[in-house]
Amino acid sequence: MEFDSESLRRQLSKYKFRDLTVEELTKVNMSYPNFRFSMDTYVFKDNSQKDLLNFTGTIPVNCQGNTYNIPIRLWILDSHPFAPPICFLKPTPNMGISVGKHVDAQGRIYLPYLQNWSHPKSVITGLIREMIIKFQEELPLYSLSSADEAQQAELLAYISKITQGISDVNSKNQENKSVSKVTVVGGGELGIACVLAILAKTCLPLGIPEW
Repeated sequence: MEFDSESLRRQLSKYKFRDLTVEELTKVNMSYPNFRFSMDTYVFKDNSQKDLLNFTGTIPVNCQGNTYNIPIRLWILDSHPFAPPICFLKPTPNMGISVGKHVDAQGRIYLPYLQNWSHPKSVITGLIREMIIKFQEELPLYSLSSADEAQQAELLAYISKITQGISDVNSKNQENKSVSKVTVVGGGELGIACVLAILAKTCLPLGIPEW
């Protein structure tokens, strides 16, 4: 849905700091009006569930003279702004995830800004600015060849079925620790992660900008 502060206020009735959250999201919308907001169920590692506000959209990343619109999804916890958002890439079927220092095979995003989150100095717009800076240093997505697109679509569909959300509110070591949405209990999920990592290492040069 498009941004509507009053509608958000009603939907966030169970949020502990609703007014602060709405105030901050209003500022986010002013800077990034392309974001779309929704309430969805998030499943945590312990299988507990919560209806959480999340938003999706693209952020502009300049690399080698081109601008790439990187799709992201941020989940806002009900303890916001005292807890950091949970951040993911949201690749389309023709994009592969480039596993690196700040992104794992499932697209979970790790940044110093998240690790050091502290209200009131930490805000979502500041987080997005750091995200852009880090992605300029190392693009998190790459263009797949046409032969790989069908495989990528299958992988993304499979990952969406097996993934479970993880809250890292109490974690202080996520920057250097590859915690993902997947709880690996056997070869299957690990295989998916490995395939994505291999694809990242054999990626094509980024093609047409302005994804």
